[in-house]
Amino acid sequence: MSERSEDRIDVPLESGALRAEYERELGVWLRRRLGYLCIAYAIFQILSVTALLLVSSGVLGRETPEERPPTPIERRAERAERRADAGLAPLPGDQRALAIADELRERDERRRQREQGAKAVVSTLDAFSAIAREFASDFAKDPPRKVAQAPRMVPMDRWYLDEAQSSAVATPADAPIVSDASDATIDPEERANPSDLARDTQAPASITRESTLLQPTSTQDSTQVSEPPAAAPTTAIATVAEEMPRWILLALSAPSLLVLAWFGLVVRRKLVTRAELVGAATRMILILGFMNFIFETALLLTVEGAPATPLLSIFFWHFTASLFLPWSWRESLKPIAPLLACWLLLSLGMAVKTNEWLWLGARLLAIPAIFAPALLLCFFRLQWHQNRFKTGFVGRRFLEMKRDVQQARAVHESLFPKPFSDEFLRFDFGYRPATEIGGDFIHAWTGSDGKFHLALIDVTGHGLASAMSVARIHGEIERLRDEHPDDGPAKLLARLNRYFHRLLAKHRLYATGILLTVDPRTGELRYSNAGHPPMFLRSKGELTELPSTTFLLGAVDDAAFGEDEIVLQLEERDTLILFTDGAYDAKSPRGERFGLERLRDTIGRPVAPPKWTAFLMRLVETFEAGLAEDDLLIAEVTLLKRVSVASVTGDGEPMSLVGAGR
Repeated sequence: MSERSEDRIDVPLESGALRAEYERELGVWLRRRLGYLCIAYAIFQILSVTALLLVSSGVLGRETPEERPPTPIERRAERAERRADAGLAPLPGDQRALAIADELRERDERRRQREQGAKAVVSTLDAFSAIAREFASDFAKDPPRKVAQAPRMVPMDRWYLDEAQSSAVATPADAPIVSDASDATIDPEERANPSDLARDTQAPASITRESTLLQPTSTQDSTQVSEPPAAAPTTAIATVAEEMPRWILLALSAPSLLVLAWFGLVVRRKLVTRAELVGAATRMILILGFMNFIFETALLLTVEGAPATPLLSIFFWHFTASLFLPWSWRESLKPIAPLLACWLLLSLGMAVKTNEWLWLGARLLAIPAIFAPALLLCFFRLQWHQNRFKTGFVGRRFLEMKRDVQQARAVHESLFPKPFSDEFLRFDFGYRPATEIGGDFIHAWTGSDGKFHLALIDVTGHGLASAMSVARIHGEIERLRDEHPDDGPAKLLARLNRYFHRLLAKHRLYATGILLTVDPRTGELRYSNAGHPPMFLRSKGELTELPSTTFLLGAVDDAAFGEDEIVLQLEERDTLILFTDGAYDAKSPRGERFGLERLRDTIGRPVAPPKWTAFLMRLVETFEAGLAEDDLLIAEVTLLKRVSVASVTGDGEPMSLVGAGR
């Protein structure tokens, strides 16, 4: 029996089972990804500490300092110091040479301190970036070219020369005049900042300077003297060896590794649900982020000019976590929001101190652009995972349900009787569900008195719900049969209606059915029809339609249902043909219905096939062309011959007149 469209129950994709299964699978995947994230953080931390240790030991990042050549003023001051140590009288200009040399040394010291502050390594990220910058700069250096250089004019200042040297100095009349001997010792960078130059090279007020003439010398001497003096090279990574011992590096990295080991080996194994895993990942990133933030903040507040970048570190923790964890963009912001709030407070304090409000505003405007890639990654990654899961979930559930339905069909069809045929009676049926399992049911048994009983039930709808109802109906029929073996079809059908009306009708489950009894001894037929399609009787080439006798099962109570029963006498070779509505409601691909009239004409044909069930089943299925919409069940009961008197009483009188019921 086909169900009405309004009776269908649609299970949405976002059902409780789907959500629970999704959360469970996402939790398993998230647990695995959390382990990968811990391993990635640990590898990064180990590589960072290894790089810093190699740098501090001098394996990486340390350049061999080169002594810059002394300037003429420094050479004059050195000779003046030697004469003073020897107890000799100072020469004219010695005091001024010593004063200017001291000024130059102080300027070099200030420059070295500024370079160390600007290139200090303050975190593992800075260590990697410093190593990359140094390798890039080494790779970009061109090989030295040997080019013949023209003779240069070497600056010579007469007042700091010895008397013997000053007498040997040639002063061409056309030599250009330079302002100061100290200008030759100034780096090009110092020339770019006149204020620093004036501050660093200003001599005492008592020192008077004379004009300096340029004199051509050899290429070697001119090259040595005219090149700007360079301070001893101090690389960004070599400062770690000078200011941060190795045990401090290990002590700073140990807490991070302990946190990662705790979450990766202990906490992760105890987590089950997705909410627990997201919470654990949030706590881990918060702890690691705060540890790194406190370290960088301490360096910013204690080391002037330290290029610590807490915002870059926050971005690193967020983006790396988003690469591994399948969480939503809102969940990814939970561990980052407190770190961003702390960074904002630190930036406000630094802006108050340095008065760099424009720079702070620019960084605040850049925050959405910095974190947008990770947020987009979280959004699209989670959408992709959800779609992939839904597809896999539906596929897995389809296969599981198909296996379950196949097993249920085997159990369902095991309730069906087996066709049989003896010399008196032949019973046969054919069954084809619209899906894997259906709601059509047939039950047959032979009583202790030799009578043949048949029950044919068609539950509303088809599919698993109808099949489950069939199992309950089978159990109820077996119970009624054992408790009331003498009941006829009408009383048995009335009791079955009571069961439907009280238990199944409230779930909108109804059924049509036929119960009949055939006595092979007399050929008596008793039947009762509860709203089922008519049953056809073929007798001696004539077709008789046996209509319904009462309402469908469960529709009314006992009083309205009644116990009407029809009694007929069957002759030898008479055939009863029973079917469900799937036999005449079948549709062709063009939408044409098979119809009850066509079915009646087919059954009423003069020549009967060997088996009506196989013939009608094949005819309907061919008409449908494989597009079944409802369950199909066709049954056949043929009285081959009646039991003779000799087989019962021993005489030869036939029993056709005994209990004929006419």
